Parts: sequence; structure tokens; C-alpha cells
Amino acid sequence: MKEGILIRFVNKSFFRISDRIELSIMYMFCFFLSIIFEFGENFKTDSYILMIFIKNFTDYKVEINLLLTIIVVLFHYQILNRKKIEIYCRILVGDILSKITIRYIFECLLIMIVSYFISMFIKLCCNLNLYNDIYLVGVFVLYILISASQVRKYENF
Repeated sequence: MKEGILIRFVNKSFFRISDRIELSIMYMFCFFLSIIFEFGENFKTDSYILMIFIKNFTDYKVEINLLLTIIVVLFHYQILNRKKIEIYCRILVGDILSKITIRYIFECLLIMIVSYFISMFIKLCCNLNLYNDIYLVGVFVLYILISASQVRKYENF
């Protein structure tokens, strides 16, 4: 019986279920924080103090989101650091480094895109601006490509 491409892909991935869940939570945290900032911009109240407090955060929402994406970068680095022996052993048993890197990039991008579409769906349901998170997608793609270049350094353990 032939295995599906997805099943072979999941079996060869060095992500575990817990890694996938943690990574998706990190992505969702950044995208949902953007949704919270959007709600803060649209929030109307009679309290001047509350409006000033919310405005202090919403004025710097892009900077705050970019700073919090460092958590995702650190998590990508942590995954690769934990998996360095596994990457080396896979190379020893015949797996090709370029295929390992491509699977890593593909899986990270897939998790990020699913998280992005979930946040887009929530924004669509709440009638919020859909295009405020595009910069986060670009930043995450850049981080994924940079972290994928680190896979090569574990070729020789």
C-alpha cells in the first residue's frame, strides 16, 4: 500500500507534536496581539484616562509586535539547537541536508500560514482591517529562512 506524501513528510520531519504546538502558539500569540491592538484602536469609551492608556500601546503596536517576534526567533533557534544530534544522525543514515532544510522551511511556513489564516478569519468575523499583519508574515518568512540556514551548521557534529 502506498503511503501518502503527507504521511511520509510527517514521518521524516524532525518536529514533534509538542514542537508544532509550541510553534503555532508562538505565531498565534503574535497575530492575536495584533488583533488586540486593532481592537484597542477601535475602542470607544468616555474615560479619558483609559483612552490615553490604550493609545500609549496602540501608537507603538508595530514596534511592540516586532519586539515580541523575537520570541519566535528564539524558539526557532532552540528547536535547531535541540535537534542538532538528530540532524547529524539523519545525515549519517543517508538523508540529504538540502531535503532536511526544505522540510524544515516547508513545515515552519505551513504552521505560520495556518496561524495567519486563523487570525485573518477572526479579523474578518470582527470586521477589522485584514492587511495590518502583512509585515508580520514578511518578518516570519525572513526569520524562517535565516533559521533554515542554521541547519547546515549541524552537518558536521
